[in-house]
Amino acid sequence: MKTKIFLTIVLALMFLIDAPSVLAQEMTKEQWQQEMSQFTAKRNDLKSKLDKLNGDIKNLQDQSKKLDGDLVACNDELLTLLGITQAEYDAFISELNGYESRVNELMRLSDEELLKYRDEILKMNGRVNEMAKHKMALIPRINDRLKKLQDNIASLMKTLDKSKTYTVGTWAKDRDCLWNIAKKKDTYNNAWMWPKIWQGNKDKIKNPDIIKPKWVLKIPAGTELTKEEKSAANSYYKKKAEAAAPVQ
Repeated sequence: MKTKIFLTIVLALMFLIDAPSVLAQEMTKEQWQQEMSQFTAKRNDLKSKLDKLNGDIKNLQDQSKKLDGDLVACNDELLTLLGITQAEYDAFISELNGYESRVNELMRLSDEELLKYRDEILKMNGRVNEMAKHKMALIPRINDRLKKLQDNIASLMKTLDKSKTYTVGTWAKDRDCLWNIAKKKDTYNNAWMWPKIWQGNKDKIKNPDIIKPKWVLKIPAGTELTKEEKSAANSYYKKKAEAAAPVQ
């Protein structure tokens, strides 16, 4: 039984192996020539289409090269009219690229993380506003980039200004000091966060031990002190300790 099955499989394999040759033998010379002619015609047609595509690509490349040249010439003429050297142009664009890249990075930060870069954002805002008044801003494409950059910086500054506020009461009635204000539940509920209020209101608070009634203080967002806020607090505690130390 096993032998018959084996022979059957062998015969089947032999038939499959020989099948193409049998089919080939059945194709006449005329049929073969006809198929070859069809394949040749298809090949020539595809080659013709490929040659046309390559020609179109070459024409487009030539047009692009010419347009690039025209753009460079136009840009050179524009710089000449504005009285700007190529070196000045390159430096301006490099600075603009840097600000655009940095603002994109800052826009990906959370509101709390963004607060750490308040000074940088304010400084950058001032510089970009200066750039917007430069002769380079007369070039439309650069003016568009500057406007977009200003809008993005304005958005960052709006986020910085989302802080809550607190109106200072009197010591006699409200016992208001930075420590007690930070301790309130609707601020930080944590007295040790007082340096954040101090650093967020440096325009008003010169001495953290002195705040005045009716002052409207910003309560910056965040649940932890930044590196700069911790440094300010350490400096304050150090001065306090030195002042309290007995004179030798």
